[in-house]
Amino acid sequence: MRDFNFFEAFEQKKKRSDGPRVGYPLVLILVILAAAAWPAYNFYQLSQLNTSIAEHEQRLTTDPRYPLFQEVEQKQVELAEEQSRLQSLEASAELIHSREVIDELLLYTIVSSMPEDTSLNSMNISGRNINVTGTARSKPAIAEFEYNIRNTERFEMIFIPSITESEDMWQFNMTFSVKEGVVE
Repeated sequence: MRDFNFFEAFEQKKKRSDGPRVGYPLVLILVILAAAAWPAYNFYQLSQLNTSIAEHEQRLTTDPRYPLFQEVEQKQVELAEEQSRLQSLEASAELIHSREVIDELLLYTIVSSMPEDTSLNSMNISGRNINVTGTARSKPAIAEFEYNIRNTERFEMIFIPSITESEDMWQFNMTFSVKEGVVE
C-alpha cells in the first residue's frame, strides 16, 4: 500500500541547478557600467556645448559689427529703464484718477486765484492736503492770493505759516485742504 502525505502540497520543493548562475553578476556588471558611462556621456556633451559656445563667442567678437551689438544691448537696458518709469507713472496716474480728489478744475482754480505778481515754485499734494510754495512782489499780493483761495469755497483750513523777504521778493508757504464732497 502506498502512503499518502497530505502535507505534500504545502512543502516547498527546491529545485537545484547544477550549473553556475551567470545572470545576476552579469546584470550587476551591466548596471555598474551604465552608471559609470552616463556621467562620462554628460561630461562629453557638456564639453561639446562649451566648445560650441566658445566658437560662437569668438566669431561674434571678431565680427566688425560687434560694437553695434553692444550699442543695441545698451539701448535695450535704457529702454527697459524707461518702460519701468513709464509703468510707474501710469500707476501714479491711475491712482490719481481713481481718487479724483485733485483734478484739472481744482488746479485751474488754484492757478486762476493767483494775482499777476505772484508765482508758484512748488506744489505738494498729499491726499486732500495741498502745500504751496511761491513768490510774490508784495505782502498784499500774498494776502490777495489767500483771499481768492478762500472765496472759491472749494478749500478749507487755509493757513500761511511763513512769509520771508528775499531780494525785493516775498517768499511764502501756504497750506490748505480740499473740502469734503467738492470732487466726488
